[in-house]
Amino acid sequence: MKVLPLKIKKKLLVALSLCLVISVVGAAFAQEIQRTYTLINPSISHNLAAGEKAEGTTKIINQANTPLTFKVGVQDYIVSDTKGTPQLLPPNTLNNKYSAASWIGVTPSVFTLQPGASQTVNYYIQTPPSSPAGGHYAAIVYEPVTETAPNQTGGTVNTQIGSLFYITIKGPVKESASVSKFFTDMLHEYGPIKILTQIKNISGLHIMPKGKITVSGLFFNESQNLDERNIFPETARDYENTFGSLFMIGPYQANLAASYGTTNNLPLVASLTFWVFPWKLAIIIVLLIAAAILGWKYYQKRKETPHKTSSEPKEEAELPSEK
Repeated sequence: MKVLPLKIKKKLLVALSLCLVISVVGAAFAQEIQRTYTLINPSISHNLAAGEKAEGTTKIINQANTPLTFKVGVQDYIVSDTKGTPQLLPPNTLNNKYSAASWIGVTPSVFTLQPGASQTVNYYIQTPPSSPAGGHYAAIVYEPVTETAPNQTGGTVNTQIGSLFYITIKGPVKESASVSKFFTDMLHEYGPIKILTQIKNISGLHIMPKGKITVSGLFFNESQNLDERNIFPETARDYENTFGSLFMIGPYQANLAASYGTTNNLPLVASLTFWVFPWKLAIIIVLLIAAAILGWKYYQKRKETPHKTSSEPKEEAELPSEK
């Protein structure tokens, strides 16, 4: 086996150390970028007729200690999970019936922000006359750009954030949704109790259900509002609510009463029953009581039983008398 000369080993060690430092600095810088700018309008809604125009503004603030340059573009997005996570689509993605990226223009498309400064971005919406009724979705995407030094390779280190557009084209559209899950375990040993709700949107546009969950039981009644969240068309969204405290006992009933729709008049209802009972503690208590009862009975039996003497007095035999 050939051994590398000492000088080459030193050079390799220096090169590896430099690569490690660059990667750590790059990761740290990327994390800094993620947490040092703020978007003022993360969600924007418009209700338009086909062929109608609209315009508005959004704003971004640089909270870093260094200048940041941003590229601004427009991309379609969809939601495919149950957490409502937007997924940006590559430009010119085909077969996206909810597309709206081609309807939106922005200015400026590139700008640099000094520390603490803000930038207003203007947007312009032009819906085509043939736009189908229902929901259409796009995002104004901000991408921070960092120029690389001459002796480095690569162009940018970047995270994207965006203002999500919810554009509803007026017209007849199917509105339908259902409660696909309303669940908790049927038996709990202790509280608090987590209830999972999942609402599925079968509509041709996004919905935002509004309502509450009420849990009632012996000496217990608590209501909580559903978080008001948009649900993308043809997807479901999870909600989690926690009720009660550690010490709960007995049967409980949970009821969901919510509504959705453009006029918020379509109902969403569900109910379930569950028990809270500390069965392990109950078994221990029963066993202790049983042991105490058996012990007491044994003690009483010993107490009532007479003690037998070890020897009984013997009668003396009578001697025959002499006549």
